[in-house]
Amino acid sequence: MNKGYQDRGYLLGIDVGTTAVKSVLYDTTGRVIARASREYRTMHPKPGWAEHSPQLWWEQTKETIREILAKTESSAKNKIAGICVSSLFPVVLPVDESGEPLRSAIIWMDARGGKLHDPLPKFKWMKENEPEILKKTYKFLSGSGFINHKLTGQFTLDITQNLIATAAETCEFIDPNLFPKSHLFSEVIGEVTKKAARETLLAEGTPVVAGAADAFSAMLGAGAVRAGRAVEFTGHSCSLIICTDKPYPKVREEGLLCEGEMGFYVVSGAMVASGGLLRWFRDNFGYLELESVRKQGLDPYQIMDLEASKVPPGSDGLVILPYIAGERNPIWNANARGVIFGLYLTHTRAHIIRAILESVAYGLRHNMEIAERAEVEIEELRATGGGSKSDLWLQIKADVLNKPIHQVSADGETLGDAIMAGNGVGIFQDLFGTCEELAKVKKVINPDPHRHKLYTKLYEIYRELYESLKESFDKLAEIRENNPA
Repeated sequence: MNKGYQDRGYLLGIDVGTTAVKSVLYDTTGRVIARASREYRTMHPKPGWAEHSPQLWWEQTKETIREILAKTESSAKNKIAGICVSSLFPVVLPVDESGEPLRSAIIWMDARGGKLHDPLPKFKWMKENEPEILKKTYKFLSGSGFINHKLTGQFTLDITQNLIATAAETCEFIDPNLFPKSHLFSEVIGEVTKKAARETLLAEGTPVVAGAADAFSAMLGAGAVRAGRAVEFTGHSCSLIICTDKPYPKVREEGLLCEGEMGFYVVSGAMVASGGLLRWFRDNFGYLELESVRKQGLDPYQIMDLEASKVPPGSDGLVILPYIAGERNPIWNANARGVIFGLYLTHTRAHIIRAILESVAYGLRHNMEIAERAEVEIEELRATGGGSKSDLWLQIKADVLNKPIHQVSADGETLGDAIMAGNGVGIFQDLFGTCEELAKVKKVINPDPHRHKLYTKLYEIYRELYESLKESFDKLAEIRENNPA
């Protein structure tokens, strides 16, 4: 690494998510200098499949970087001390020796092989169905690994996304040499090349660190790095991430995860669709919101929030199961599907919007109940991600959970990226201490006990609905499999 980068005042965090790429430029105090984002769509070639275009990841990343630099002073690119990229996880992306994709990226919500979030059946599927692509594969890259290759020319993985390379079951299907060397998330793995500098307008030679899975970055950016502190991270999915000082193996039996990294443990659970369900509604039934955006430059989600706020808690008896693409934690059922229950003539669009927000809160409560039943301590719950921009949604979550929610920056994942970049180039010596310092709580949303009682009754219906429909979901999946479009 070139000397002098520690004296530069900016850090660039880039998150390649399920619905969009977001780039945010920070100074070393965590203040946002500029931000930009670009949406993209998930492709569904067949029922249950979910893929992304890696080329689109890169094109949208370049656009966001150029927009950020255009918003700042002309010398901004020379003030960037380091860059870190986080991404959706897991991703199965085979590339050739030049780093070019051999197929679309198979993303975490893909259910081929019958399992969500598990890369093993995806690798097995590729070996059985795309042997020619496998023969041409030079390396498998993560989402952030792909962007890092575009920036630096290096083939890398980071330790938070390296489970696919170390799992013994995976190695039965895939040569382990097809996975790049794994690096600590804050380790400098290369510098911006002349070609990447020309395409992004970044300064050639700017250090790039290995990066991490987006949930890990969000955990850092929310300051959830102390035992007893948790974060709910709502983007396309809704993740509950709890920092602990010991393992809780029993939670695995009930559908949650428990992993140990960097001297502490993490208990986590994640839904498939939360913000993704809201986006689905916006794109298919949100003509009013999209027209307002086009004509007045408004945020469509703010308009949807306003509509939902006029509906009473409980959505007048409307309950939604948010399983529009199957479900991960805690039920792990790729065949589960979305359900609108209790629909009546008096219900409106606004009722459905609010019921969507409430359904995500019910799913969050389901995961949290399992953790608490296993005696996992949650002393403080923080909120980050795009969903945390909605005061209404945060209040609904607080009421459903009957817990105060501490709102931090909605850009938790990119702030976590910036902290990792700063640690890698020597600006921040104490990674976790910096996380606690820069992840400032903006406000606390307290629960209402009366609304909690109402939501508890509706939550019981939410839980009963899935159990009642589980066999029907399986029958429906069988029908669709035997009668493809």
